[in-house]
Amino acid sequence: LIHDHLGLQVEALGLVASAFSLGSVGGAVVLGRMRRIRRRGPLAYGGIALGGLMILCYGLAPSLPFLVGAALVYGVAFSIAGLIWTNTLQSMVPPEKLGRVSSIDALGSFVLMPAGFALAGWLTDAIGPAQVFLLGGASTVGLALLGFLHPAIRKLD
Repeated sequence: LIHDHLGLQVEALGLVASAFSLGSVGGAVVLGRMRRIRRRGPLAYGGIALGGLMILCYGLAPSLPFLVGAALVYGVAFSIAGLIWTNTLQSMVPPEKLGRVSSIDALGSFVLMPAGFALAGWLTDAIGPAQVFLLGGASTVGLALLGFLHPAIRKLD
């Protein structure tokens, strides 16, 4: 996307990755300062949906500043969703089962990653990088909104 779509070099990729990291750290600092996170379900799924919108923006990015801004917001959203997930696991899973549940969570989170990378590479060759980001962002937003349909997510405090 950086090279072929925007015509930029590796320095631009570093800037985008740095913006994501700064957003992630900023989101973690803000969330970490909160005494209690209220409405965790809607906040987490809202973070996932916002992150999906930012991925979609990657595919629409007309310029580097736009892409950097999207990466910064995506970092915040990613951090919020991840920290709420970890917090929710720790508060809702009994301590004697937390290790086992966390292991299953990690396995599920990482086992499909190689397949996802392969699919993304194949799709990038087939339809182009911008379209892959558009597809990925739209599917992320759609799945997050689908999660909002479940009452347990809307009620999770």
